[in-house]
Amino acid sequence: MVLVTAAMTLAGLCWGPSLLPGYAHATPDTLTWPEASAERMVPRPPDPVERFTIVAVGDLMAHMPQVTAAKTASGYDFTPCFAPVAQRISGADLAIGNFETVTAGSSSGYTGYPSFNTPDEFAQAAVGAGFDVLTNANNHILDRGAAGISRTLDTLDGLGVLHTGAARTAEEADRILVADVRGVKVAVIAYTYGMNGLSAPAGKSWMVNVIDKARMVAEVAEARSLGADLVIVSIHNGVEYQRQPSAAQKALEQSMIDAGADVVLGSHPHVIQPMTTTVAANADGTPRTAFVIHSLGNFVSNQRERYRDTGLILQFTFEKNLKTGVTTLLAVSYVPVWVDDTGASGAETRILPIGDVLADAAYPGVTGAERTRMQQAWDDTTSHLGSIETTLADAASVPFYAVPGVQ
Repeated sequence: MVLVTAAMTLAGLCWGPSLLPGYAHATPDTLTWPEASAERMVPRPPDPVERFTIVAVGDLMAHMPQVTAAKTASGYDFTPCFAPVAQRISGADLAIGNFETVTAGSSSGYTGYPSFNTPDEFAQAAVGAGFDVLTNANNHILDRGAAGISRTLDTLDGLGVLHTGAARTAEEADRILVADVRGVKVAVIAYTYGMNGLSAPAGKSWMVNVIDKARMVAEVAEARSLGADLVIVSIHNGVEYQRQPSAAQKALEQSMIDAGADVVLGSHPHVIQPMTTTVAANADGTPRTAFVIHSLGNFVSNQRERYRDTGLILQFTFEKNLKTGVTTLLAVSYVPVWVDDTGASGAETRILPIGDVLADAAYPGVTGAERTRMQQAWDDTTSHLGSIETTLADAASVPFYAVPGVQ
Protein backbone atom coordinates (compact mmCIF):
# COMPACT_ATOMS: atom_id res chain seq x y z
CA MET A 1 0.00 0.00 0.00
CA VAL A 2 1.11 3.57 -0.52
CA LEU A 3 2.89 4.95 2.55
CA VAL A 4 2.98 1.54 4.20
CA THR A 5 5.94 1.32 6.56
CA ALA A 6 6.52 -2.42 6.35
CA ALA A 7 6.36 -4.31 3.07
CA MET A 8 6.36 -8.02 2.43
CA THR A 9 9.41 -9.31 0.61
CA LEU A 10 8.99 -10.23 -3.02
CA ALA A 11 9.70 -13.85 -2.23
CA GLY A 12 6.81 -13.85 0.17
CA LEU A 13 4.48 -12.53 -2.48
CA CYS A 14 5.42 -14.78 -5.35
CA TRP A 15 4.13 -17.95 -6.77
CA GLY A 16 5.55 -17.98 -10.21
CA PRO A 17 8.77 -17.98 -12.18
CA SER A 18 11.41 -15.43 -11.27
CA LEU A 19 12.18 -13.41 -14.37
CA LEU A 20 15.45 -11.92 -13.17
CA PRO A 21 16.78 -14.97 -11.33
CA GLY A 22 18.96 -14.31 -8.36
CA TYR A 23 19.08 -10.58 -8.75
CA ALA A 24 16.93 -9.84 -5.74
CA HIS A 25 19.61 -11.52 -3.66
CA ALA A 26 22.53 -9.37 -4.84
CA THR A 27 22.46 -7.04 -1.85
CA PRO A 28 25.50 -5.27 -0.38
CA ASP A 29 25.49 -7.37 2.77
CA THR A 30 25.70 -10.61 0.79
CA LEU A 31 28.52 -9.63 -1.57
CA THR A 32 32.03 -10.96 -0.93
CA TRP A 33 34.42 -8.12 -0.27
CA PRO A 34 38.16 -8.54 -1.04
CA GLU A 35 40.64 -8.24 1.79
CA ALA A 36 42.26 -4.88 2.42
CA SER A 37 45.32 -4.38 0.24
CA ALA A 38 48.66 -2.77 1.01
CA GLU A 39 47.07 0.53 0.00
CA ARG A 40 44.75 0.15 3.00
CA MET A 41 41.72 -0.50 0.80
CA VAL A 42 38.61 -1.28 2.82
CA PRO A 43 35.05 -1.93 1.77
CA ARG A 44 33.00 1.19 1.21
CA PRO A 45 30.03 1.28 3.54
CA PRO A 46 26.90 0.60 1.50
CA ASP A 47 24.85 3.62 0.54
CA PRO A 48 21.48 3.92 2.25
CA VAL A 49 18.70 2.54 0.08
CA GLU A 50 14.91 2.30 0.04
CA ARG A 51 13.59 -0.94 -1.43
CA PHE A 52 9.94 -1.16 -2.47
CA THR A 53 7.57 -3.42 -4.35
CA ILE A 54 4.94 -2.72 -7.00
CA VAL A 55 2.32 -5.09 -8.39
CA ALA A 56 0.34 -4.53 -11.57
CA VAL A 57 -2.62 -6.37 -13.06
CA GLY A 58 -4.64 -6.09 -16.24
CA ASP A 59 -8.33 -5.48 -16.87
CA LEU A 60 -10.82 -5.41 -14.00
CA MET A 61 -14.15 -6.03 -15.75
CA ALA A 62 -17.63 -6.84 -14.45
CA HIS A 63 -19.85 -8.74 -16.86
CA MET A 64 -23.43 -9.36 -15.79
CA PRO A 65 -22.89 -12.97 -14.61
CA GLN A 66 -20.37 -11.56 -12.12
CA VAL A 67 -22.80 -8.87 -10.99
CA THR A 68 -25.61 -11.40 -10.61
CA ALA A 69 -23.36 -13.73 -8.59
CA ALA A 70 -22.45 -10.87 -6.25
CA LYS A 71 -26.06 -9.92 -5.45
CA THR A 72 -27.02 -10.08 -1.79
CA ALA A 73 -30.19 -9.30 0.13
CA SER A 74 -28.92 -5.80 0.87
CA GLY A 75 -26.86 -4.97 -2.23
CA TYR A 76 -23.75 -6.52 -3.76
CA ASP A 77 -20.64 -8.13 -2.36
CA PHE A 78 -17.63 -8.69 -4.62
CA THR A 79 -15.26 -9.33 -1.73
CA PRO A 80 -15.13 -13.11 -2.31
CA CYS A 81 -13.95 -12.44 -5.85
CA PHE A 82 -10.77 -10.71 -4.70
CA ALA A 83 -10.20 -12.59 -1.44
CA PRO A 84 -7.85 -15.30 -2.80
CA VAL A 85 -5.43 -12.67 -4.16
CA ALA A 86 -5.93 -9.88 -1.62
CA GLN A 87 -2.79 -10.69 0.36
CA ARG A 88 -0.62 -10.44 -2.74
CA ILE A 89 -2.22 -7.16 -3.77
CA SER A 90 -2.24 -5.50 -0.35
CA GLY A 91 1.24 -6.81 0.46
CA ALA A 92 2.84 -4.60 -2.20
CA ASP A 93 3.84 -1.02 -1.52
CA LEU A 94 1.92 0.08 -4.63
CA ALA A 95 -0.75 -1.90 -6.51
CA ILE A 96 -2.03 -0.82 -9.93
CA GLY A 97 -4.99 -2.13 -11.97
CA ASN A 98 -7.00 -1.08 -15.02
CA PHE A 99 -10.57 -0.34 -13.93
CA GLU A 100 -12.36 -1.20 -17.18
CA THR A 101 -15.90 -0.26 -16.26
CA VAL A 102 -17.82 2.69 -14.82
CA THR A 103 -19.88 3.16 -11.68
CA ALA A 104 -22.59 5.47 -12.98
CA GLY A 105 -25.11 4.58 -10.28
CA SER A 106 -28.12 2.30 -10.00
CA SER A 107 -30.65 4.74 -11.45
CA SER A 108 -29.73 3.86 -15.03
CA GLY A 109 -29.47 0.13 -14.33
CA TYR A 110 -26.49 -2.17 -14.08
CA THR A 111 -25.23 -3.62 -17.33
CA GLY A 112 -22.33 -5.62 -18.69
CA TYR A 113 -20.93 -5.87 -22.19
CA PRO A 114 -21.09 -3.94 -24.47
CA SER A 115 -21.88 -0.90 -22.33
CA PHE A 116 -20.80 -1.39 -18.74
CA ASN A 117 -22.25 0.08 -15.57
CA THR A 118 -21.19 -1.68 -12.39
CA PRO A 119 -22.26 -1.41 -8.73
CA ASP A 120 -20.04 0.72 -6.51
CA GLU A 121 -19.34 -2.40 -4.46
CA PHE A 122 -17.08 -3.69 -7.25
CA ALA A 123 -14.77 -0.72 -6.76
CA GLN A 124 -15.07 -1.09 -2.99
CA ALA A 125 -13.94 -4.71 -3.15
CA ALA A 126 -11.00 -3.86 -5.43
CA VAL A 127 -9.81 -1.13 -3.09
CA GLY A 128 -10.42 -3.37 -0.11
CA ALA A 129 -8.15 -5.96 -1.71
CA GLY A 130 -5.34 -3.44 -1.71
CA PHE A 131 -5.33 -1.52 -4.99
CA ASP A 132 -3.74 1.91 -4.63
CA VAL A 133 -4.04 3.17 -8.23
CA LEU A 134 -6.82 2.42 -10.72
CA THR A 135 -6.32 3.60 -14.29
CA ASN A 136 -9.39 4.72 -16.22
CA ALA A 137 -8.05 5.30 -19.74
CA ASN A 138 -9.76 2.45 -21.59
CA ASN A 139 -12.37 1.89 -24.27
CA HIS A 140 -15.25 1.54 -21.78
CA ILE A 141 -14.73 4.72 -19.77
CA LEU A 142 -17.39 6.58 -21.80
CA ASP A 143 -19.97 3.78 -21.67
CA ARG A 144 -22.28 6.05 -19.64
CA GLY A 145 -21.07 9.34 -21.04
CA ALA A 146 -19.49 12.28 -19.25
CA ALA A 147 -21.77 11.82 -16.25
CA GLY A 148 -20.55 8.24 -15.93
CA ILE A 149 -16.95 9.41 -15.85
CA SER A 150 -17.69 12.00 -13.19
CA ARG A 151 -19.54 9.62 -10.93
CA THR A 152 -16.90 6.90 -11.35
CA LEU A 153 -14.12 9.25 -10.32
CA ASP A 154 -16.25 10.55 -7.44
CA THR A 155 -16.69 6.94 -6.30
CA LEU A 156 -12.95 6.29 -6.44
CA ASP A 157 -12.22 9.52 -4.57
CA GLY A 158 -14.67 8.46 -1.88
CA LEU A 159 -12.79 5.19 -1.50
CA GLY A 160 -9.46 6.97 -1.15
CA VAL A 161 -7.87 5.31 -4.18
CA LEU A 162 -5.72 7.19 -6.69
CA HIS A 163 -6.77 7.27 -10.32
CA THR A 164 -5.51 8.55 -13.67
CA GLY A 165 -6.45 8.52 -17.36
CA ALA A 166 -9.81 10.33 -17.12
CA ALA A 167 -10.84 13.65 -15.64
CA ARG A 168 -13.78 15.80 -14.57
CA THR A 169 -12.11 19.14 -15.24
CA ALA A 170 -9.37 20.45 -17.50
CA GLU A 171 -7.29 21.22 -14.43
CA GLU A 172 -7.57 17.62 -13.24
CA ALA A 173 -6.60 16.40 -16.70
CA ASP A 174 -3.42 18.47 -16.61
CA ARG A 175 -2.25 16.95 -13.32
CA ILE A 176 0.15 14.02 -13.46
CA LEU A 177 -0.34 11.39 -10.80
CA VAL A 178 2.77 11.08 -8.63
CA ALA A 179 2.37 8.67 -5.72
CA ASP A 180 4.56 8.66 -2.63
CA VAL A 181 5.77 5.09 -2.13
CA ARG A 182 7.94 4.75 0.97
CA GLY A 183 9.33 8.21 0.23
CA VAL A 184 9.97 7.39 -3.45
CA LYS A 185 8.05 9.33 -6.09
CA VAL A 186 6.29 7.08 -8.61
CA ALA A 187 4.44 8.66 -11.55
CA VAL A 188 1.64 6.77 -13.32
CA ILE A 189 0.42 7.95 -16.73
CA ALA A 190 -2.45 6.24 -18.60
CA TYR A 191 -3.74 6.47 -22.19
CA THR A 192 -6.21 4.55 -24.39
CA TYR A 193 -6.50 4.01 -28.15
CA GLY A 194 -10.18 5.13 -28.07
CA MET A 195 -13.63 4.61 -26.58
CA ASN A 196 -15.47 2.27 -28.95
CA GLY A 197 -16.37 5.06 -31.33
CA LEU A 198 -17.61 7.38 -28.57
CA SER A 199 -16.22 10.84 -27.99
CA ALA A 200 -16.10 13.19 -25.05
CA PRO A 201 -18.52 16.13 -25.21
CA ALA A 202 -17.58 19.01 -27.49
CA GLY A 203 -14.88 21.12 -25.96
CA LYS A 204 -14.07 18.47 -23.36
CA SER A 205 -11.69 16.15 -25.16
CA TRP A 206 -9.52 16.34 -22.06
CA MET A 207 -11.97 14.03 -20.21
CA VAL A 208 -10.15 10.94 -21.50
CA ASN A 209 -6.47 10.51 -22.32
CA VAL A 210 -6.53 9.31 -25.93
CA ILE A 211 -3.18 8.18 -27.32
CA ASP A 212 -1.16 11.13 -28.57
CA LYS A 213 2.51 10.30 -28.82
CA ALA A 214 3.76 13.87 -28.54
CA ARG A 215 1.61 14.54 -25.48
CA MET A 216 2.65 11.28 -23.86
CA VAL A 217 6.34 12.03 -24.40
CA ALA A 218 5.80 15.48 -22.90
CA GLU A 219 4.06 13.99 -19.84
CA VAL A 220 6.93 11.58 -19.22
CA ALA A 221 9.28 14.56 -19.25
CA GLU A 222 6.95 16.54 -17.00
CA ALA A 223 6.80 13.66 -14.53
CA ARG A 224 10.59 13.74 -14.30
CA SER A 225 10.49 17.51 -13.78
CA LEU A 226 8.11 16.93 -10.86
CA GLY A 227 10.78 14.76 -9.26
CA ALA A 228 9.47 11.32 -10.21
CA ASP A 229 12.04 8.64 -9.41
CA LEU A 230 10.08 6.09 -11.44
CA VAL A 231 7.73 6.64 -14.39
CA ILE A 232 5.10 4.01 -15.30
CA VAL A 233 3.04 4.36 -18.48
CA SER A 234 -0.17 2.33 -18.86
CA ILE A 235 -1.27 1.96 -22.50
CA HIS A 236 -4.66 0.48 -23.42
CA ASN A 237 -4.29 -0.63 -27.03
CA GLY A 238 -3.42 -3.53 -29.30
CA VAL A 239 -5.53 -6.18 -31.03
CA GLU A 240 -8.04 -8.08 -28.92
CA TYR A 241 -7.40 -11.78 -28.32
CA GLN A 242 -4.04 -11.76 -30.12
CA ARG A 243 -1.25 -13.30 -28.04
CA GLN A 244 1.48 -11.32 -29.77
CA PRO A 245 1.78 -7.51 -29.86
CA SER A 246 1.23 -5.55 -33.05
CA ALA A 247 3.99 -3.53 -34.66
CA ALA A 248 2.12 -0.34 -33.67
CA GLN A 249 2.04 -1.45 -30.02
CA LYS A 250 5.75 -2.10 -29.93
CA ALA A 251 6.61 1.16 -31.65
CA LEU A 252 4.59 3.24 -29.19
CA GLU A 253 5.98 1.34 -26.20
CA GLN A 254 9.52 1.89 -27.42
CA SER A 255 8.86 5.59 -27.86
CA MET A 256 7.82 5.75 -24.21
CA ILE A 257 11.02 4.02 -23.11
CA ASP A 258 13.07 6.34 -25.31
CA ALA A 259 11.28 9.31 -23.72
CA GLY A 260 12.35 8.17 -20.26
CA ALA A 261 9.63 5.82 -19.02
CA ASP A 262 10.85 2.99 -16.80
CA VAL A 263 7.88 0.62 -17.08
CA VAL A 264 5.19 0.22 -19.76
CA LEU A 265 2.08 -1.76 -18.84
CA GLY A 266 -0.13 -2.93 -21.70
CA SER A 267 -3.82 -3.82 -21.57
CA HIS A 268 -6.86 -4.30 -23.87
CA PRO A 269 -6.07 -7.54 -25.79
CA HIS A 270 -7.72 -9.55 -22.93
CA VAL A 271 -4.99 -12.16 -23.23
CA ILE A 272 -1.44 -12.21 -21.92
CA GLN A 273 1.23 -11.02 -24.32
CA PRO A 274 5.01 -11.31 -23.86
CA MET A 275 7.21 -9.08 -21.74
CA THR A 276 10.73 -7.89 -22.15
CA THR A 277 13.44 -5.76 -20.58
CA THR A 278 15.71 -3.41 -22.41
CA VAL A 279 18.67 -1.23 -21.55
CA ALA A 280 17.86 2.42 -22.20
CA ALA A 281 19.85 5.58 -21.66
CA ASN A 282 19.15 8.19 -19.02
CA ALA A 283 19.34 11.88 -19.91
CA ASP A 284 22.96 11.93 -18.73
CA GLY A 285 23.83 8.92 -20.86
CA THR A 286 24.02 6.40 -18.04
CA PRO A 287 22.24 3.08 -18.65
CA ARG A 288 19.00 2.01 -17.00
CA THR A 289 16.86 -1.10 -17.24
CA ALA A 290 13.37 -0.53 -18.62
CA PHE A 291 10.54 -3.04 -18.67
CA VAL A 292 7.60 -3.63 -21.03
CA ILE A 293 4.71 -6.06 -20.86
CA HIS A 294 2.63 -5.81 -24.01
CA SER A 295 -0.56 -7.08 -22.31
CA LEU A 296 -1.34 -8.20 -18.77
CA GLY A 297 -4.51 -9.99 -19.88
CA ASN A 298 -7.77 -10.06 -17.93
CA PHE A 299 -7.48 -9.91 -14.17
CA VAL A 300 -11.18 -10.54 -13.67
CA SER A 301 -13.97 -10.90 -16.23
CA ASN A 302 -16.51 -13.43 -17.42
CA GLN A 303 -14.60 -14.26 -20.58
CA ARG A 304 -14.28 -18.02 -20.24
CA GLU A 305 -12.37 -18.97 -23.38
CA ARG A 306 -8.84 -20.36 -23.22
CA TYR A 307 -6.24 -17.60 -22.71
CA ARG A 308 -8.96 -15.04 -21.87
CA ASP A 309 -9.67 -16.64 -18.49
CA THR A 310 -6.06 -16.16 -17.38
CA GLY A 311 -4.17 -13.13 -16.14
CA LEU A 312 -1.18 -12.09 -14.08
CA ILE A 313 -0.11 -10.39 -10.93
CA LEU A 314 3.13 -8.85 -12.13
CA GLN A 315 5.53 -8.13 -9.29
CA PHE A 316 8.46 -5.69 -9.30
CA THR A 317 11.15 -4.96 -6.77
CA PHE A 318 12.89 -1.60 -7.07
CA GLU A 319 15.57 0.05 -5.01
CA LYS A 320 16.39 3.74 -4.69
CA ASN A 321 19.90 4.71 -3.66
CA LEU A 322 19.24 7.55 -1.24
CA LYS A 323 22.73 8.96 -1.75
CA THR A 324 22.84 9.06 -5.55
CA GLY A 325 19.09 9.29 -6.14
CA VAL A 326 19.21 6.47 -8.68
CA THR A 327 16.28 4.02 -8.74
CA THR A 328 17.03 0.54 -10.08
CA LEU A 329 14.86 -2.38 -11.12
CA LEU A 330 16.09 -5.35 -9.10
CA ALA A 331 13.67 -8.16 -9.91
CA VAL A 332 10.47 -9.04 -11.74
CA SER A 333 8.25 -12.08 -11.24
CA TYR A 334 4.67 -13.03 -11.96
CA VAL A 335 1.78 -14.94 -10.45
CA PRO A 336 -0.54 -16.54 -13.01
CA VAL A 337 -4.20 -16.22 -11.99
CA TRP A 338 -7.36 -17.88 -13.28
CA VAL A 339 -10.96 -16.77 -12.89
CA ASP A 340 -13.19 -19.42 -11.34
CA ASP A 341 -16.82 -18.67 -12.14
CA THR A 342 -18.35 -21.24 -9.82
CA GLY A 343 -16.66 -21.21 -6.43
CA ALA A 344 -17.59 -23.36 -3.47
CA SER A 345 -21.21 -22.19 -3.56
CA GLY A 346 -21.60 -22.71 -7.29
CA ALA A 347 -22.33 -19.02 -7.78
CA GLU A 348 -19.23 -16.99 -6.92
CA THR A 349 -16.57 -15.53 -9.16
CA ARG A 350 -13.08 -15.87 -7.68
CA ILE A 351 -9.62 -14.83 -8.86
CA LEU A 352 -7.43 -17.81 -8.01
CA PRO A 353 -3.60 -17.90 -7.88
CA ILE A 354 -3.01 -20.95 -10.08
CA GLY A 355 0.13 -22.08 -8.29
CA ASP A 356 -1.63 -22.14 -4.93
CA VAL A 357 -4.38 -24.35 -6.32
CA LEU A 358 -2.06 -26.76 -8.10
CA ALA A 359 0.04 -27.14 -4.96
CA ASP A 360 -2.95 -27.94 -2.76
CA ALA A 361 -5.03 -30.97 -3.71
CA ALA A 362 -7.61 -29.90 -1.12
CA TYR A 363 -7.93 -26.28 -2.25
CA PRO A 364 -11.55 -25.41 -1.40
CA GLY A 365 -14.23 -25.23 -4.05
CA VAL A 366 -12.18 -26.41 -7.02
CA THR A 367 -13.42 -29.30 -9.15
CA GLY A 368 -11.27 -31.75 -11.03
CA ALA A 369 -12.28 -30.19 -14.33
CA GLU A 370 -11.32 -26.73 -13.08
CA ARG A 371 -7.98 -28.02 -11.85
CA THR A 372 -7.32 -29.44 -15.32
CA ARG A 373 -8.11 -26.08 -16.91
CA MET A 374 -5.84 -24.30 -14.45
CA GLN A 375 -2.99 -26.66 -15.25
CA GLN A 376 -3.48 -25.82 -18.91
CA ALA A 377 -3.57 -22.11 -18.10
CA TRP A 378 -0.36 -22.46 -16.07
CA ASP A 379 1.37 -24.26 -18.92
CA ASP A 380 0.11 -21.76 -21.48
CA THR A 381 1.32 -18.82 -19.41
CA THR A 382 4.73 -20.07 -18.38
CA SER A 383 5.57 -21.35 -21.86
CA HIS A 384 4.41 -18.07 -23.40
CA LEU A 385 6.28 -15.77 -21.04
CA GLY A 386 9.31 -17.89 -20.20
CA SER A 387 12.15 -15.86 -18.74
CA ILE A 388 13.45 -12.43 -19.59
CA GLU A 389 16.93 -11.83 -20.90
CA THR A 390 18.21 -8.67 -19.33
CA THR A 391 21.37 -6.71 -18.82
CA LEU A 392 21.64 -5.09 -15.42
CA ALA A 393 24.45 -3.23 -13.75
CA ASP A 394 27.48 -5.45 -13.21
CA ALA A 395 27.12 -6.63 -9.63
CA ALA A 396 30.75 -7.70 -9.56
CA SER A 397 31.97 -4.13 -10.08
CA VAL A 398 31.97 -3.14 -6.43
CA PRO A 399 33.66 0.24 -5.82
CA PHE A 400 36.11 0.68 -2.95
CA TYR A 401 37.74 3.68 -1.42
CA ALA A 402 40.85 4.22 0.67
CA VAL A 403 40.38 5.42 4.23
CA PRO A 404 43.12 7.93 5.13
CA GLY A 405 45.11 7.16 8.23
CA VAL A 406 44.14 3.49 8.46
CA GLN A 407 47.25 1.38 9.22
